[in-house]
Amino acid sequence: MIPLEDNFADIIDKAQRGLGFSDGVLAGGAGVSVDELCAVKAERFDERVVRRLAAPLRLGADALADRAWHPAARQMSGLASFTTRYGGMSVNAYVAHDSVRAAAFDTGADAAPLLAFLSDRSLMLELLLLTHCHSDHVGELYRLKTCAFASEREPVAGTETFSDGHVFCVGNLQIEARRTSGHTPGGTSYVVRGLEHIVVVTGDALFAGSIGGAPFAYEEALRYDREQVLTLPDDTIICPGHGPLTTVGEEKRHNPFFTA
Repeated sequence: MIPLEDNFADIIDKAQRGLGFSDGVLAGGAGVSVDELCAVKAERFDERVVRRLAAPLRLGADALADRAWHPAARQMSGLASFTTRYGGMSVNAYVAHDSVRAAAFDTGADAAPLLAFLSDRSLMLELLLLTHCHSDHVGELYRLKTCAFASEREPVAGTETFSDGHVFCVGNLQIEARRTSGHTPGGTSYVVRGLEHIVVVTGDALFAGSIGGAPFAYEEALRYDREQVLTLPDDTIICPGHGPLTTVGEEKRHNPFFTA
């Protein structure tokens, strides 16, 4: 089971940085001491303090304090995920495909498993779509010898660009590019239709139970996640750049950033 990308301390830190609160301001707004805040940020869980911090951070208290939740494991025909190590963390890449043609989303830290999957199934990789420009997501671009695309808001060397709303067609699949900037200026999520369920590949815009860091565009990141991802049907499968797969319905119930 792939662990969640963020725990309660990570979520508190991301919200605090996004809102620009000092430790003193946040502790005062929550009615806790700075020492208590620092202890929680050092991953010493205290449910009373965690719940108090939720209100000034505009986080859902129940979701923030729930350490037992994990999205159910998911598999679906036509969708494959690849988790590889990048330094001290793991990163995800994905392939969506019909019986013949495939599209890849990000490269991961090592494209070998993705390339082996395509070869084993005799799939033709028609294009590579990048969610954003960070090296853990684009570092293996040179190994995927296919036409690669990135948002015109954030060009990546070696790729062609597209505008928001562009629809790519790969075999029986239709792939819509949606703006989900905030983590980076060019952040893009891809809505894939033509499989058993709608799929949205979010990169670092949205994780299971959290979001990507966006200290300088926090409100923008939240807005685009709400408008472009969480408006999809509840059974839409979310494929994040880090951590496990989840669904729109589970994030609306369990992601502290969207349950306040």
